[in-house]
Amino acid sequence: MGKIIKLLNHNAVIVHETQTNQVLLLLCKGIGFGKKINEQVEIPSDCDMYHLNPMTSKGTTVDLLRKLDPIYIEISSQLLSLAKGHYQNIDENIVLALGDHIAFAIERMRKGMEITNPFSNEIKFLYPQEYEIAKHAKMIIKEKLDIEINDDEIGYITLHIHSAIDHSVSEGMLVAVIVNESIHEITKKYGIDFDVNSISYGRLMTHMKYLLARLKKQEVLTLDMNEYTQKTIPQSYEMAKKIILKIEDALNILIPNNEIGYLAIHIERICQPKS
Repeated sequence: MGKIIKLLNHNAVIVHETQTNQVLLLLCKGIGFGKKINEQVEIPSDCDMYHLNPMTSKGTTVDLLRKLDPIYIEISSQLLSLAKGHYQNIDENIVLALGDHIAFAIERMRKGMEITNPFSNEIKFLYPQEYEIAKHAKMIIKEKLDIEINDDEIGYITLHIHSAIDHSVSEGMLVAVIVNESIHEITKKYGIDFDVNSISYGRLMTHMKYLLARLKKQEVLTLDMNEYTQKTIPQSYEMAKKIILKIEDALNILIPNNEIGYLAIHIERICQPKS
């Protein structure tokens, strides 16, 4: 049982669950219909339930709920339900921050402002499963609001979904920025254009993703390719070294030296002239 502390609409209520002393967001068809504040309500087993912290990254939960249209909470909830089908540990509190983000994006679109994301390709490659989940937002938003978001906005939603799994939108964006800047630096140095849909580019993005995963898990590659790559592909080696130093500085971490050689091999592949 829970006591209703806020009615959002017929399908969404905020309750205080007395047994556990928790504040819950309940999303269930008709759960708020005909109900009143302070009324006790049964918590259906088939409802979407989110445990809410008093504070969010956007301010207090109470203030955010007061200004946020419940339709955006429903959209956010649908996306997180999809994420729960792929990941076990989801930060449920992201439901409000994601809803608030979508509301802000829709407001801008209604004012005729274009959503742009210069890192959308990198986000897509770095977080492919999260991106596939975020793509559903296009259909959901079109169905509920009759507005069609673009791929750049899908990239931003991807970062929020990633943050529900990895607990940091800012870190996900930072990684995308580092990769994007590094790619442009390579382009400038070698005077070439990349095909972002090429196999070599995809492999480079995948390598960057797993490099970052190894850093989090403090795993170290057993084979050292530095001496070989420094002799055979010196330009790519030097570029890889600069990128590694940039990541170290941005994330304030130390990266094992033998990561340079492996990154150099991927840089060399994408710098090869097309036949």
